[in-house]
Amino acid sequence: MNLVNAMMGSGIIGLPLAIHLCGFWLGIVCSILMGILTCLAIHLTVVCGMHANCYGLDSLCGLLFGRYGHFVCNLVLLFHTGITSVSYYIMLADISSCLIEFYLPQFPILANRVLIVGFLGVAVGLPLSLPRSPAQLANWSTLSVIFLPLMQVGVMLRLHYYVPDWHEIELEVQPLSQDTFKGIAIMALSFGCSQNIFGLYLSTRDQRPRAWLTISVIATVLCYVFNYTFAILGYLCFGKNVQANVLLNFPLDDTCINLVRLFLAIFLVITVPMCMYPCRDALQSLRGKSTFGQGSSDLDHNITTCLLFAPILYLGATLTSLGTVFDIIGGVSTMLLGFLLPGAAFFKLYFGKPVAASKPLLYTPPPMKPLNGTQACVAACLLVVGTMILFFTLADYL
Repeated sequence: MNLVNAMMGSGIIGLPLAIHLCGFWLGIVCSILMGILTCLAIHLTVVCGMHANCYGLDSLCGLLFGRYGHFVCNLVLLFHTGITSVSYYIMLADISSCLIEFYLPQFPILANRVLIVGFLGVAVGLPLSLPRSPAQLANWSTLSVIFLPLMQVGVMLRLHYYVPDWHEIELEVQPLSQDTFKGIAIMALSFGCSQNIFGLYLSTRDQRPRAWLTISVIATVLCYVFNYTFAILGYLCFGKNVQANVLLNFPLDDTCINLVRLFLAIFLVITVPMCMYPCRDALQSLRGKSTFGQGSSDLDHNITTCLLFAPILYLGATLTSLGTVFDIIGGVSTMLLGFLLPGAAFFKLYFGKPVAASKPLLYTPPPMKPLNGTQACVAACLLVVGTMILFFTLADYL
């Protein structure tokens, strides 16, 4: 269930838009392919870690590709977690301003998105991001895990009231275009959990490769069924008019949906600090310092957190194009961490000299079978698909 929770994030909000961008039938096919590839990528990442006896994305990159690999991996992790935090604040501003405009129309100043994000960021987000260890957020983390499925269930219970008659539903057929790759990038984001893979793997009891593959398959199937039931219903309801945040398509007088909006707002306020921890860790690693080591004093730690939090807060308060942010996260950092990294790591291990980190004190890896041709085919597919999506995403914005 931990892997399912890691996969099922707020990216589900953009899935109806992804189906619209791809066209209905092509969107379903692409979603299945992305689910399969993500599942195989999760498994292959851990297999590479087991062969290298290295259980962290940045340390694995450092071991296989040297200090430049370590640098690039931390840079991508910094970008990924930072821009994800920005997307959370954009959603928070969209949702909170709608609720305030509807329930407190006599105070229009309170619906200003810059004011909302600025206040919640400074009053809640920054203080929760300052501690060195996320362990202090354990209770808040539990609350957020409870909120997310409640929100998803609440929306799904209301969606069928908005589905038009079957003869009025238009299942779009879109030509293959730049928008197709935008939709696929958003789909990849909905499965993305690369930064959590090794922590989740090490928390399992049975750490054999086959057992991890079984866990990956079960988690991916559960995530797919839940996420794409939501996505298809959302698309059927709003069709070509669907927005990047599907909650904005619902009328403001729907009390149940407003309750979901409130839960999502609380979830987002709590979740941003959880993104800040790996974001700050990546930055400190780039600076050659450790969050818990002697290289980072309390003053340095607090200044680094504030300087990192400030641009995230500013961008979250001023940007409004959630679909673009989803596309960039899915098409750039998710491809780099989730597809290109495991593919490149596999071939480095497959064709390179045997390499392994020193054995961890608290963990003895199970016996390993040699890397094989089937895994090489998977790695090649990840590299090809990841490169294509990355190329079209960058071509669209550069």
